[in-house]
Amino acid sequence: MKTYLKLSILFLTFNLYAEFDTKCSILLTKRLQSTEDAYKDALNKINQCSQYDILSVTSFLEMPVSKIYITDIVQTYCMFDHEIITLIDSNTSNLSCVHRGIARSERKFLNQ
Repeated sequence: MKTYLKLSILFLTFNLYAEFDTKCSILLTKRLQSTEDAYKDALNKINQCSQYDILSVTSFLEMPVSKIYITDIVQTYCMFDHEIITLIDSNTSNLSCVHRGIARSERKFLNQ
């Protein structure tokens, strides 16, 4: 009986670790040492994530800039049939959502 209990606990432990392997963390900060655009770097990292990964984006940029970037990431990469959590703050902004796997294509509007 004790062996069965130990194996059950071990199995549950591996399942819990597996859940945390699906997180894809992205950080948006100002680049002091380079001229690279932090947002382009973040998009490159997001594109390396897999479908159903949990996107976790943390931004230390100014609130108006964070709001634009996080809104764009939500519209481009997040699944709308799963929970999307955002916190836009003057100090730190956060986004958590389920990655859809590929970016939505940008809509092109014709000028009339």
